[in-house]
Amino acid sequence: MQQRHPFFANLPFGVLFAGSYEAYPQTLIYRDLGATVISIVGASLFVKACTYPVTVGKLQPRDSRKIIHTFSAPLFILVWPLFSNAYGARVFASIIPLMNALRLYLAGTGGTGDNNNDRSTADGSENELAQAISRSGNAEEALGGPFVYVMVLLFFTFFCFTDSPVGVISIATMAAGDGLADLIGRRFGSNNKWPFNKDKSVAGSTAFVSGALVASFGLISWLTGFGVMDPLDLNTIDLFVRLLVISVVCAAVELIPAGDDNYSVPLSAAMLSSYLLT
Repeated sequence: MQQRHPFFANLPFGVLFAGSYEAYPQTLIYRDLGATVISIVGASLFVKACTYPVTVGKLQPRDSRKIIHTFSAPLFILVWPLFSNAYGARVFASIIPLMNALRLYLAGTGGTGDNNNDRSTADGSENELAQAISRSGNAEEALGGPFVYVMVLLFFTFFCFTDSPVGVISIATMAAGDGLADLIGRRFGSNNKWPFNKDKSVAGSTAFVSGALVASFGLISWLTGFGVMDPLDLNTIDLFVRLLVISVVCAAVELIPAGDDNYSVPLSAAMLSSYLLT
């Protein structure tokens, strides 16, 4: 029988990325390729469903932006059980946020890499994406928070994936927590602003904690239930309480009127979950 080699054996410095010397059979490669295709199609349909209402005036760009922010990453994690348990599966999974990063870059630069050039050179879908995820409709905003978001998603997908809950919690807190804080805060927070930060509200912070807690707990339960992530050595109550602590602290970090919460929140979640859960 012909010996199989690690998937990255023929790439430069491939052994550094292989994770182990175990073979990556073609059957698993095809499985991960299929999961990648399904994820790309699903992500494209979801983004289209959120951006099209903006182009026809049925949804405000900021709402579309936050809906994508809140749900895209958790929905992506929901399909992780489709991937194999091979180390190379994370590379295939990382293709999805990498492609989105490229789309955002093209959307923000007009496809030319030169912000001074006419944005009309951009592909129509990138223009539509930029208008839908920006606060003001300015395409250059795609290179701000949304780009940081997908790069954080790329980082935790590649380096954590299903190995530990750290990546899942960091992504869920950034997406569901921060996203719901804005969606709920703008609607129900006008009369309960924090005295030290008038841009944030008690309603928004409450939504942050609730969203981050439910998303983190739900996604960990989802992945462990499918057997793609090892169960934590904690009972349900202990896990819930520790996730609650992480969510509350990250909600406090989100209140700090400095920096970009697209990286400050997941970084805080990663440090806390590494300490409390591993």
